Amino acid sequence: MAAAMAAASFQKPQPIADGIAAVLRDRIALGVYPPGSWIREAVLGEEFGVSNGPIREALQLLVNEELLVREPRRGVRVVSLTDPQIVEVFQVRLAILELAAELASRRVTAEQLAEARALIAQMERVLAAGDIDAQMPLGNNLSLWLCACSGNGRLRQIYSRLTFQSRMYIHESLRRSTQLGHLAGLWRALVDAVAAHDAPAARQAVRALVRRALDDLGLQHDL
Repeated sequence: MAAAMAAASFQKPQPIADGIAAVLRDRIALGVYPPGSWIREAVLGEEFGVSNGPIREALQLLVNEELLVREPRRGVRVVSLTDPQIVEVFQVRLAILELAAELASRRVTAEQLAEARALIAQMERVLAAGDIDAQMPLGNNLSLWLCACSGNGRLRQIYSRLTFQSRMYIHESLRRSTQLGHLAGLWRALVDAVAAHDAPAARQAVRALVRRALDDLGLQHDL
């Protein structure tokens, strides 16, 4: 799977370090590199066929994004958050998406609603097959859709920058879930609330999605 992801994401025309960083982000989000696991420069250099310079630059990008931690004389590893820290990450995610849902309920267009419903239909198919790796980009695309519908460009930028840590824990929540089939229904409730211009219901639907992830992770919270 890792090799296929590398081929799909690593594109030479973009800066080499950025391409490598994009591959590593996806691997972290999909649990290929679990929290706490070490990432070795030499292994990446051999895989991508580049010198240590771009590899170190790519790793530093992810250190700056708080996806990796650099430890002196040991190297870099994937960040491993405590349970309270994971809850804090999801609280930030909730705050951003609740605001996006409220704004989207005022500004959404028919074309945007059709796009979301197509994504949900695709989600239903992959969840029926139990394919959580295919579910991950769909869930992220729906979150980005919600931010785009808000009409607030800065909100989308903030979401993309601040919530990537949550993606690796969302993947774990999907892996642990015993009710995957309910996920598409939660998204459908959100889209229906946005379509009805019902901001309170849209905010509640976002909260239900975030609460589901934390419950599946077995974490205590007050959401």
